Amino acid sequence: MHKNGKFNNHFKILAVVSIVLSTAVFGFSAPSTGQYMAPAAEDAQGGKPSFLMKTSLGSALSAGRVGKAKFHDSKAMQVYYSTRENRPYWVGDSGPTGRAEKFLEILEASWTHGLNPRKYHTDEIRGMIEHPNMMEKAELELLLTDAFIRYARDLSGMRISPEAMKLDMKDWRAPMGSEDVLGFLAEGKSFDRVIKDIEPKSPTYKKLQKELVRLAQEDVGAYEQHLPIVFGGLMRPGWGHKAVPKLRDRMGLKQPEKNKMVYDDELAAAVMKFQRENELMADGVIGDKTLQLLNRTKHDKMLQLIANMERLRWSEGEKPDRFIVVNIPSATLWALDQGRVKLEMPVIVGSPWRRTRSFSTEVTGVRLNPKWTVPPTVKIFDIVPKIQEDPNFLVDKGMELIKGYGSEARTLDPSSIDWNTISKAELSKIRFIQTPGEHNPLGRVRILMPNEYNMYLHDTNHPELFDKPERAVSSGCMRMKHPEKVASFVMDG
Repeated sequence: MHKNGKFNNHFKILAVVSIVLSTAVFGFSAPSTGQYMAPAAEDAQGGKPSFLMKTSLGSALSAGRVGKAKFHDSKAMQVYYSTRENRPYWVGDSGPTGRAEKFLEILEASWTHGLNPRKYHTDEIRGMIEHPNMMEKAELELLLTDAFIRYARDLSGMRISPEAMKLDMKDWRAPMGSEDVLGFLAEGKSFDRVIKDIEPKSPTYKKLQKELVRLAQEDVGAYEQHLPIVFGGLMRPGWGHKAVPKLRDRMGLKQPEKNKMVYDDELAAAVMKFQRENELMADGVIGDKTLQLLNRTKHDKMLQLIANMERLRWSEGEKPDRFIVVNIPSATLWALDQGRVKLEMPVIVGSPWRRTRSFSTEVTGVRLNPKWTVPPTVKIFDIVPKIQEDPNFLVDKGMELIKGYGSEARTLDPSSIDWNTISKAELSKIRFIQTPGEHNPLGRVRILMPNEYNMYLHDTNHPELFDKPERAVSSGCMRMKHPEKVASFVMDG
């Protein structure tokens, strides 16, 4: 233990925007471009490429496209084929090889990863394989190689700009470079092994993928014809509304002969069972969250699975033996050790206007009875207005005002400041520090986890908020229901 009640320990914490428990581990070990060299053992053709193949490859590579299909990275492809002496990987003397047909099947099934098969030239490739033309061998070869680059990149990292989502790229997995992707097509490696190497390996990812396939094969529920259900506000048991018959159909109940518009006890019991199954407060009151889940269609469920598979692919590959995941949408924390869940608990996360950010960082320790340095946003929009209403607010809350650092730091008298005219620039020079105690929002425990957003896990002096169904109420930090358990998990490592 160090001074100021700080305990040091180091392991990984992840705050991820996904409705999952763990993150995907890919286990990539990309060969270097120097490993392109000779064809793999499955190549059927052998020998040097024909003059026609060599000429056609060179022409299409120079153009950077086949027909309307533009290559993702023609330069990387040129290097790849130059290193192989223009020897094809996918086609032989008599046409497409078995690996070409196998890869087409994989591309056509890319929807099981939430990807769009048409991005990978599947229609063009299917046409060339089913109706082979010796004059199109080079075009087929290059379309397959370009498809492989695109497919492997899409499985290995973010497919969209992190800036568009206000995310920092350093926290997320970048797609593999084209040269590294082509390095997988190396000598002596079976194509089955190649595919196994590039696809996500996380058990959680596999479960989501299996569920996506199951949903795709499942018939649309009969209840969907009654959706959406709209109440226009809260709906409580005993109340009446014209949408109640729809709700009864949604819950699979028979319509009564009388009082069809009344939200009766039988219907309320079915709704409460639905709320329990979906981890909502089972009070029978239909608010926004319950109604959103009631109106969720098969298509909505599939989109949710696809979104979470996408997010898993963004996460870094290797995980430490012990780490913590905070699931922001479900406001839930998991602590994992050797792949097993040691802790699961609710947390309070940021409100819609002060969202908890998605990031990963290192846990560096635990601080007991912490002080709280008020963040700029809270200082400007929450604290200052309260001081303007009550000049004794800072004293009552045990807050100190500090200006300067080190030997130049000095404590300010709140009464010496005109809080009605103070500027943001002047406020930025003053630190608001709340002393430890029952009034401190950090409670008794703070988990130390440096990050650029100044967000961390901590205790709370308002535990009653955990009893509410809506837990997105903080200013961005994550409040733990059982902070002492998380602190023990950190220190046990």
